[in-house]
Amino acid sequence: MNVALLILLVAAQLAVSAPPPVTPVAAEQVVEIVVYSDFQCPFCGAFAAPLREVQKHGVDGVKTSVRFKHYPLVIHPKALLAHQAAAAAAAQGKFWEMHDALFANRQNAQREDLIGYAKKIGLDMKRFLKDLDSDRVKALIRADQADGEKLRISGTPTFYVNGKEYVGTKSLAQLRPILVGEQRRARVLAEIAEGRLSLGPANAPIALEFFADLQSPVSRPAAAVLKEILGRYPEDVRVQFRNFPLAFHPQAALAHEAAMTAARDGKFWDFAFYVLEHQESLHEQDLIALAGKLGLDETAFAEALHQHRYAARVDADLQAGRARGIRGSPVILVNDKRIDGVPSLDTLITYIEEELAARRANQPVKP
Repeated sequence: MNVALLILLVAAQLAVSAPPPVTPVAAEQVVEIVVYSDFQCPFCGAFAAPLREVQKHGVDGVKTSVRFKHYPLVIHPKALLAHQAAAAAAAQGKFWEMHDALFANRQNAQREDLIGYAKKIGLDMKRFLKDLDSDRVKALIRADQADGEKLRISGTPTFYVNGKEYVGTKSLAQLRPILVGEQRRARVLAEIAEGRLSLGPANAPIALEFFADLQSPVSRPAAAVLKEILGRYPEDVRVQFRNFPLAFHPQAALAHEAAMTAARDGKFWDFAFYVLEHQESLHEQDLIALAGKLGLDETAFAEALHQHRYAARVDADLQAGRARGIRGSPVILVNDKRIDGVPSLDTLITYIEEELAARRANQPVKP
């Protein structure tokens, strides 16, 4: 299909569903760290200092929020009581002071040692001693352990940076690129939000997720089928694009980064449809020239590509797709019903009609 015709066909849809202008994203977005730790674990002890450093001072301008999860291991018989002491201190707003004392004196975790740390950090001792063996404190620890077991944590420290899992101790130097990279990822995810990569009403009852590789020859006919669906169901269907460039297509990753750069300026669909029609011309200079044809600033566009500014946005979709069992593209999910490869128009219509019928059946009858 001629690209000019293709863009005309979606022009009306774009007019009602184009994303709003880019809003600045704060550079100081907070990166969340959740750590499952054991006060008797030597590796947790090694990790405690760099973790506290980034909690207190950040790193390279990255601000962090740290949540501690109690995960005493059965191989450390003294750990449970130490965690009870930390939880009892938390009840008086002194968790991190007790945390530091316990890791600084990891070999000394008898009851009298814990009482000594409590006195040193200025706790109300009557309340501390009451809380130390209380059912409430033990329940808090069991709840954290249950959370960890659901995540299949088998060793400590295990920590999550904005939900991404890491296992084992890390030095400050090792934490730095993780946190800086995660802040960059969070920033571009906010800047290139899902609305910039979707067609159709935001509140449409049927969501079609389109995992695609812009260099794949089968992505083009798959996109054509989805365009046909949008024409048939303008009020009921929303198409959400998901980046899924495949490693054996050498220009795909850069093409997807370029498409995300175009999305920043509200030109994603124009850019993506053109790329699908010109898959033989996906080198950097071709992509920059296309940006110019679409009225984008070529210099700023080229700079974003050179810096791989939106690579993290592409990678986020890849990771999310792999987590859902997707290994190739195109893949289309119709409210989680899966179609691999180029979809049949009849199959898509069947799935959509089934979803709509189910929703109508669940709606209350109007008087």
